[in-house]
This record gives sequence, C-alpha cells and structure tokens, in this order.
Amino acid sequence: MLKSTKLKALTMASAIVALAPRLASACATCGLADTDQAFHAYKTSVLFMLVSPYASFAAIGGITYLFYRRSQRRGRDTNTK
Repeated sequence: MLKSTKLKALTMASAIVALAPRLASACATCGLADTDQAFHAYKTSVLFMLVSPYASFAAIGGITYLFYRRSQRRGRDTNTK
C-alpha cells in the first residue's frame, strides 16, 4: 500500500511540473526575447565556459611542448661541443 501512495504522489508531482512550465522553467533564456541584452550575455557566457577548458588544455600543452623542444635543443647543443 505504501508503494502505491508514493507512486501516486510522484505521478501527481510530475503532472504538476509538466503542466506548469512557468513553475518549472529550467532554461534561463526561455522567457527572454532574442533581442534582449540578457539573452546575448547569457549565450556569450555559456560559450566562454565551453571554450575555457579547451583553451586551458591547449595552453598547458603548448607550454609543455615548448619546454620539451627547448630541452631537446639544449641537449643537442651540449653534445656537439
């Protein structure tokens, strides 16, 4: 009996959330117009958040590569002297 009560409560809660999109707005830009400044600001901030891990990885990889090449060049220079 307890399971059916929980199932009914879950079903009712799901129906309320599904039928009331204003109460369950999951999208930050759903209520904004395409020409709104907040819409463009939100889109830009999301793009920056998406790009930042790749930029960080590229910067760390590039610095590591430069240090590796520098050490290889110095090793070659000391072997020829």
